[in-house]
Order: sequence, then structure tokens, then C-alpha cells
Amino acid sequence: MDMQYDQYGRALGVTVDNWQGATPPQRVTLQGRSCRVEPFSRQQHGAGLRAALELDVDGRNWAYLMPRPQSDADWDSWFGMMEDSRDPLFFAIVDQASGQAIGSCSYLRIDPAGGVIEVGWLRFSPLLQRTVAATEAMYLLIRQAFEWGYRRCEWKSNALNAPSLHAAQRLGFTFEGVFRQARVNWGLNRDTAWFSLLDREWPASRAALEAWLDAANFDADGRQRRSLDECRRGLVAQAQQDGVRLASLADLPQLVSLFDGYRQFYGRHDDAVASQAFIRERLLQGDSTILVYEQAGELRGFAQLYPLFSSVGVAPVWLLNDLFVAAQARRGGVGRKLLLAAGELARQHGVARLELSTAHDNLAAQALYESLGWQRDVAFRRYQLVLN
Repeated sequence: MDMQYDQYGRALGVTVDNWQGATPPQRVTLQGRSCRVEPFSRQQHGAGLRAALELDVDGRNWAYLMPRPQSDADWDSWFGMMEDSRDPLFFAIVDQASGQAIGSCSYLRIDPAGGVIEVGWLRFSPLLQRTVAATEAMYLLIRQAFEWGYRRCEWKSNALNAPSLHAAQRLGFTFEGVFRQARVNWGLNRDTAWFSLLDREWPASRAALEAWLDAANFDADGRQRRSLDECRRGLVAQAQQDGVRLASLADLPQLVSLFDGYRQFYGRHDDAVASQAFIRERLLQGDSTILVYEQAGELRGFAQLYPLFSSVGVAPVWLLNDLFVAAQARRGGVGRKLLLAAGELARQHGVARLELSTAHDNLAAQALYESLGWQRDVAFRRYQLVLN
């Protein structure tokens, strides 16, 4: 993915290659090991789902979604809406062993052209809550959304609904913030928490979910051997290798610490808040390329490159503006590896040259640059105009 710029050098956005939109959701059956997710039918699923939901005798599980149906007419009206609706598009969650509908779910806010879809309207009965089937049903629903070509899967919740907030993060969704006073529900203010899971993040989340759902992860009594979080951490540890790679939002906490240390190295005051805002924006906007060096799960250094252009050369140029190695990792070749990786990445992108500047008295850095073939500019003087 490459950032595109207008004639004024302003970043316009990262290219989405060959985007044709996603497939509108279909009324398909999603088959799992402990459950299946079927298009909702009032005749087929209504009685079983009502019986399962009525096991919640005190009604505590209805607090955030909708008022609990009180009469036959209420249940019939709700089931009729679920059967007829196409956005939300409702499904029943059916227990594999008994064949009873024990919950329901839906796709909603469906936007095939934009590649965005939400999973929601989750109604889990006591028979489904905190079971393997509860996790598997969501896995099936999310997996199918990405197979239809959606780029972004959303999860939204009343910001006071702690179990829903926890469930979103457990499944691999990233918290994006709270829309304050988003709605009025039954005369009550609702702040809405937003979560998202992106197509590029899905492979890692899918691997963790499949590792947890694997039959081998449960003993003869059905007890999990490893939690989903343990499965996720295990896969991360397995995938981690010492070396240079592109940074991601998952690196933000460690990367912010490195970046703030870099700023302090150049005489700035400690300002973790400003550092986090700056680095987070770069990662979200994609208007710089950040390389990190990871060792045993810890980030030891980073380099940040900004795109420029050479009018004379009629070619792109990258500015290697930031290079920093944590104090405990210096003299270990980290800086050299970051510089070599930056050069190779630039070549792959057809960049004409890399540029950098360093302090006159930073002799160690100058020696490193020159050992890798960097040439000191003797033809031009560098000027700057400080504006604030």
C-alpha cells in the first residue's frame, strides 16, 4: 500500500488496490463444531429461542439492547421483525447437539461499497453464555464477513455494558473511542463505544480463535486447557523473530517510549502524551514509514522515513528523519540493521535516494553512516526557517 499525494505534497490516502466492493451478506448457514449459525426463521427457531431466553428469569440480560418482550404478541412482533429485516440481517445460533436455537445475532449497518459491516444485536440465552458455542458463533460470523470481502468489521456497545466491552476486546477488536450522547434509549442517554477489526488484523485473530476452538484445547470434561488470551500470546511468541519489521498500532506503547527517548536525546522535555499522539497519527495516516527492531518481544530501536520528491531527478526521495536505539541495545548492531533495512525497502519502492542530517558532533553516527556508503553533502549547504 502506497500513500498518494496531490500536487501540493498533501497526503490524500493509501491506495486500495483493485477495490470492487464487498459482497452483500447472504442468508447462508455457517457450520461449526459446537453450534451452527442459520438464517432466522420464526417458524423454525422462534419457540426454541423464546424458551431459551426466558431462562433469564430476572431479565438482567435485556438491560442494554431492548425492553424484554412481555406477551405472546411482543414475542411474535419481535420475531416477525427479525425474519423480515435485511439490515439488520438476523441469524439464529443453534446448539449442535440439541438442535435448539439458544441465541441470535445479526449483521447490520451493511455497506458493501465501503467494505464496512457490523456484528451486533446479540441475544445470548443462559444456555449460550460463557460457552464454547458463544465464541464459535462470533468466530463464524466474523470469518464469513471477511470472506465476503469486507475490510472493516465493527462492534458497538453501550459504553456502560462492561461484558460487551470485554467480549469485543477478547475477540480481537480494537477500541476506538466513545461517541458521547450518541442516542436516547427509553428516555436514557446512551454513550456508544466503538470497536473495529480490520481485514489485515483478521489473520492473527482468526489463528488465535481457531487455536482456542480446537477440540484438543479442551479436556474430557470440556474445560479449556488454554484461555483465548493465552492462545493469542502463544502465537505471537511463536511468530516473533529478532529483526527489523514494519511497525503497527500494536507496537504503539513500546514505540512511544522509544520515540520520547529519541526526542529527549535531542534536548526535548519528556512528553509521552505528545509523543503518543504524534506516533499514533503517523501509524493511522500512513504518511511515514516506521521500521522497528524487535528482540525477544521488546522493541530496541526504530527508524522513521518521510516521503519527499526530487524535482531535478523527477523521482521520489525518502528522508530518514529519525533513527534511535535504546541505550541498553547500543553497540549491538541495531542501528546498522535499521539503516540497511531502510535502504532495501527504499529500493523496493523505487526511491531514488535516502537523505538524513545529524549533529556536527555526533561522530559515532557519522562513522556508521559512512561505513554503509552514505556520502556527506559537500556541494550544498542546508538551511532552515524556524516558524514557531
